[in-house]
Amino acid sequence: MEASHHIAEVVAGILSLVVVALLILAATRRIRLPFTVSLVMAGMTLSALSQAHPHLFPPLHEIELSPGLVMYVFLPALIFESAFSLDARLLRRNLLPVLILAVPGLLLPTTLIGLLVSWATGISLSSALLLGAILSATDPVAVVALFKKLGAPLRLTILVEGESLFNDATAIVISRILLGIVMGGAVTVGSVGAGIGEFSYVFFGGILVGTVMALVTGVFLGWMESDQNVEITLTGVLAYGSFLVAEELAHASGVMATIAAAITFGSHGLMKLSAHGRRMLEHFWEYAGFLANALIFLLVGLQVNVFAIIEARTVVLWVILVMLISRMAVVYGLLPVAERLPRFEPVDPRFRHVMFWGGLRGAIALALVLSLPEFEHRDLFVTITIGAVLFTLLIQGLSIEKLVH
Repeated sequence: MEASHHIAEVVAGILSLVVVALLILAATRRIRLPFTVSLVMAGMTLSALSQAHPHLFPPLHEIELSPGLVMYVFLPALIFESAFSLDARLLRRNLLPVLILAVPGLLLPTTLIGLLVSWATGISLSSALLLGAILSATDPVAVVALFKKLGAPLRLTILVEGESLFNDATAIVISRILLGIVMGGAVTVGSVGAGIGEFSYVFFGGILVGTVMALVTGVFLGWMESDQNVEITLTGVLAYGSFLVAEELAHASGVMATIAAAITFGSHGLMKLSAHGRRMLEHFWEYAGFLANALIFLLVGLQVNVFAIIEARTVVLWVILVMLISRMAVVYGLLPVAERLPRFEPVDPRFRHVMFWGGLRGAIALALVLSLPEFEHRDLFVTITIGAVLFTLLIQGLSIEKLVH
């Protein structure tokens, strides 16, 4: 009976959050506030009310933003929906700048944040680099939604969303490698070399897993008669299956596997569907992305401990400043240098301003920091990350629309 009661409370909590999300969606159509930012603010309000009056919101105490929930429930849906909706031809044309932003563009801020945080706070360099990797994962969901609403140029959308997709995978891999170094206690030439080898295997292994599974799914679709239930179910299996196979069996990047699966299926598998089937599939994944985003940003708001952030305000402000400086170095420093490469189409300077200020942080950063094992700086890193995510969502997220205009 106790187990069934617990499940009932969890279901009640999820239903409560869905209803809140729908009310916020209706409200944001009347007021000029980004949906995701409004969700975070609502989550913070619910958190404060539930702490002050626990008897009013008992189901909310049964739900928490655990790393497993983010990584295995929300992330495959979010990643697949984003990658599936990308224009594959436009992505191929802009693959070089996207990969530069996602790999060197993540390593540069990781290094800068690590060095400056270590200098300013006295935290060991390896631990500070781990924090840098966690905070370098961009999550511009609110920005991309705004692009779609305002009809922003497609190239700007593909650069921002493409960077985020590949950047998330890179951040997860780099943070795992750095965590191994932190727990090992020393940085050696051997550990660095092993880290480079592990990164290559995890990153490209994920691409291989996702591509193969997407092609196999396409073959299955070719054998079957057109049936929307089968088509939607197979894509769901592909999204979550590629993530699980990569993470649990191949020990590669689940994010890269899901990205590769979505792009490959979008390029080849869709041709085997009817026009009506394609529309149904697009509507299904659009809704799945909406539901996952709504729940995850409400849960982000529920995680915020304002008092802990205020207590660590000096370090949090230092980290936010360094984060902005490192983002500036990537967008205004790395991109112009990369434009000298052959076949690199220059990025419009106006796009750079939006890319700089639109580098929000969100679910991936929180999932990474919450998944850290117990060590000396874990609680501080959780507080810093939540504070930084909150800054990007509330300050940058609320002001980005004027900049886009």
